[in-house]
Amino acid sequence: MKSNRTAASFLAALLLCCGLTGCGDMQAPALEQPAVQTTVPGLNQPSEQIADPMAEIKPQPVNGRDADDTYLIAQTGFALGLMQKAIQSDAYKNILLSPYSAMQALAMTANGAANQTLAEMEQVLGGIPIDTLNEYLYTGRTSFPENENCKFNIANSIWVRDEAERISPDPAFLQKNADYYAADVFLAPFDESTRGEINSWCSKRTDNMIPEILSEPIKPDTVMYLINAVCFDAKWEEIYEDEPMPRDFHAANGETRTVQMMYSQENMYLSDAHAAGFLKNYQGGNFAFAAILPDEGITPEQYLANLTPEDLHSVLTHAERCDVNAGLPQFSYDYDNELSEELKAMGMTSAFDDQTADFYNITGTDKQLYINRVLHKTHIEVDTEGTKAAAVTAVEMNDEAAAELPENMKTVILDRPFVYMIVDTNTMLPVFFGILNEIP
Repeated sequence: MKSNRTAASFLAALLLCCGLTGCGDMQAPALEQPAVQTTVPGLNQPSEQIADPMAEIKPQPVNGRDADDTYLIAQTGFALGLMQKAIQSDAYKNILLSPYSAMQALAMTANGAANQTLAEMEQVLGGIPIDTLNEYLYTGRTSFPENENCKFNIANSIWVRDEAERISPDPAFLQKNADYYAADVFLAPFDESTRGEINSWCSKRTDNMIPEILSEPIKPDTVMYLINAVCFDAKWEEIYEDEPMPRDFHAANGETRTVQMMYSQENMYLSDAHAAGFLKNYQGGNFAFAAILPDEGITPEQYLANLTPEDLHSVLTHAERCDVNAGLPQFSYDYDNELSEELKAMGMTSAFDDQTADFYNITGTDKQLYINRVLHKTHIEVDTEGTKAAAVTAVEMNDEAAAELPENMKTVILDRPFVYMIVDTNTMLPVFFGILNEIP
């Protein structure tokens, strides 16, 4: 069931989290610790190590692959496709997805898929073979530069029900996810204590911005969670020096509400035939806030519905250097969504079918596993200092059971619904992708 709260709503079944000051301990440098543990560090007292062969799994050096046009268009296509499906069910509401988080969790899951299930997942994740995608994602994950005032931290984990007769993961599956995603593995009873540990893991790695991914008890037929959390916390490259000013914001539902509008002069102008916008850098220049305002009479949903991945990538990569008189409202909200229907609509159907799902490579046996839910939750805060954002994606696996301006200055005042992204400026790929239709 979808939900959209006044200051909260969207992502469940894939876990993603982020934040600035408290995120420093969730950086996932490639090979920092053993992948398999029986307890969550800092949450439980240590217990006996998992029996061989799982206990022997430690991250090993692997080769990455640098981003190229094939990868960039594929990833942009996944981000746009996921948003296009989400707006069909949450039209005219505030939406915030983390395509980056969802991609990490789903790619880990795809490492356990086979045959038609794998082919469908590869197609939805951009049409790149999973072994190649692992290499691209490894390079991306391990190459984000560290900056005290602009942090983007990533964590991955796999949680396995401690019932060997029901699920005993293939070491090759765990090894691949340890190598490419630095995924820790936890063997747990899947009772209320495990639910608390999973939620604490997510909260800690999102600087408490996403305190809970599992709101209900774990069901008896759930045997595995593959979780990604990302945390973003960054200061603007140029802080707003003037106090925000009251201004009307015309919401998608027809209501008008007074907001605190932050004004600035930017120098990177975004445009196409139906929209205008701007880029505003965060400190260090490795990430930027991209705002796109559709023309009057065009809703964000209508604008995005007609975009192709190539169109969106072109808008983001062909910014015009000129003065932009910009207005950005302060806002903050949460979003959560269960992404199964969106992913099915994108072509990933067999993975969710308990009769046709083929995750042979998770266990190395014909044990019937399928994806039950993809949980996704996000949070964002935009103010005069900068931006904090977090996301968690959890894949739940079940078994069968107004002054005069210069003539050359552009003006983009975001006083009606608009599209926004936090983009990696090295690739111009969205790590967060949202629509602001109303001010919470």
